Amino acid sequence: MGTNTRSDTVKAFLATYLLPVVQLLLGGVFLFSGFVKALDPAGAVIKLDDYATAFGLTIIPLFTYLTAFLQAAFEFALGAFVLLGLYKRLTAWLVLLFMGIMTPFTLYLALANPVSDCGCFGEAITLTNWETFGKNVVLFVFSVFFYLFYARTWTLFGHRTSRWAATWVVLFPLLIAIHAYRHQPMIDFRPFKPGTDLRALTTAVPDSFSYSFIYEKEGIRQPFTIDQLPASDEGWTYVDRSEQLVKAGKSPVIDNLAILHPDAGDITASLLADTSYVFLYVADKLETADRRRVPDAREAYAYAHTYGYAFYGLTASDQTTIDEWRYEYDTPFEFCTADDRLLTTMTRSNPGLILIKNGVVLRKWAYRDIPEFASLDKPLYESSIGQPRHRSLFRVLGLSLLVFLFPLLYFHQLHTGRLARLEHHTLTSSTSV
Repeated sequence: MGTNTRSDTVKAFLATYLLPVVQLLLGGVFLFSGFVKALDPAGAVIKLDDYATAFGLTIIPLFTYLTAFLQAAFEFALGAFVLLGLYKRLTAWLVLLFMGIMTPFTLYLALANPVSDCGCFGEAITLTNWETFGKNVVLFVFSVFFYLFYARTWTLFGHRTSRWAATWVVLFPLLIAIHAYRHQPMIDFRPFKPGTDLRALTTAVPDSFSYSFIYEKEGIRQPFTIDQLPASDEGWTYVDRSEQLVKAGKSPVIDNLAILHPDAGDITASLLADTSYVFLYVADKLETADRRRVPDAREAYAYAHTYGYAFYGLTASDQTTIDEWRYEYDTPFEFCTADDRLLTTMTRSNPGLILIKNGVVLRKWAYRDIPEFASLDKPLYESSIGQPRHRSLFRVLGLSLLVFLFPLLYFHQLHTGRLARLEHHTLTSSTSV
C-alpha cells in the first residue's frame, strides 16, 4: 500500500512539474524545425539532394519538393499538436515513432558523416552530426516521457474544434512554404539577404598574436614586449621569441564567391567595389530556369544600360547552354559563371534578380516579382527600388505568430463558449427540477 502511494506521489509530481516543461520543449523544437523548413522549402530540397547523392540515390525533382513541403508541414503540425494537446494518443505515438527512427539514423550520420549538416533547422541553425545526435537523444527521452504521461497533458480544444484547429495547423506551414516557393523566403537566414555587406563576409580575419622577446643578462632570462625592449648598452642579450594567440581568426562566411567573366576572368573584387548599382540576373541552371519572364530581364537590362548600371547574368551552366539560351531568348547581356551551390544560396528563385551597390545587397526579387523597369523613367537613387529594403525579423515573426494564433484563439473561444453554455444548461435544468 505504501509503495503504491509513493509511486502515485512520484507520478503526480512528474505530471505536475516536469510534464509541462517537456510538453513545451518537445513541441517547441518540432514547431521551430517545421517552421524554418517551411520558410525555405528550396533549401530543404537542396539538403534532400545532398542525402540522395551521399546514398547514391536518384530522386525526381518533383518528389523532392513534395517531400520538403510535407516534411515541413508534418514537423510543424506535430509540434503544434504537442503544444495544443490535439489528438493526444496519436500525437504521442507519432512523436515516439519519429524520434525512434531519427535517433539511430543520426547516430549513423555522426559515425559515417555522409553529409556535414543534417539540415534539421534549415539555414537558421547549423549543427554538426554529433550535435544533432545529442539533441535527438534528449528529444527521444522527452518523447518517451511524453508518451507515458500524454493523458495528463493540457488540451485547449474539444472534439469538434480539434478538427478545425488540426486543419489550420497543417495548412499554415503549407501556405508559408508555397509563398516561399513562389517568391523569396519571408525570413532569410542566408548570407545574401538584403543589407548584407558581401565584402565583409568574403574577408578572412587573421589570428591575433602577442609576442614576447626573451633576453638574458647575468644568467637571468626575462621576457619583454615589443614596447619594452632593452637598450643595447644595458647588457641584455637576445635569446628567443615566443608568441601567444590572443584572438583566433575567422574564416570568411562566404568562401566560394568567385564570379568568372568569359573575357575578363575573375571580376569578383571589381564587382563588389563598384560604387554604382549592379544588377545580377541569377539562374543557377539555365536548363531548368523559368522562361516565362525572360522579357522582364531584357527590360531590366535595357533600363540598366540607359542609366549606365552594370548588368551581369550569373549561371553554373556550361558555355554551350549559355550560347543557346542567349540565341533563343535574345538576351543582350553576358553571362558570367559561378559555383552552383553559391548561386542557389544567393537566391532560391531560378531565375532571380539581385541589386547590389558598394558590395551591399540592396534588393532581391524572384522572377515573378521583378519590377516593371520599362515604366521606370528615373535613376535608381531617385526611386524606391534603389533603396535598401530590410525586413525586420521580429516584425515578420510577430505577424506570422498573429496569423497563426488568431484562428486558434477563435476555435478555443468557440470551445470554451460551448462549455459555458453546456454548464449553464445543466445548471438551469437541475434548478428547474
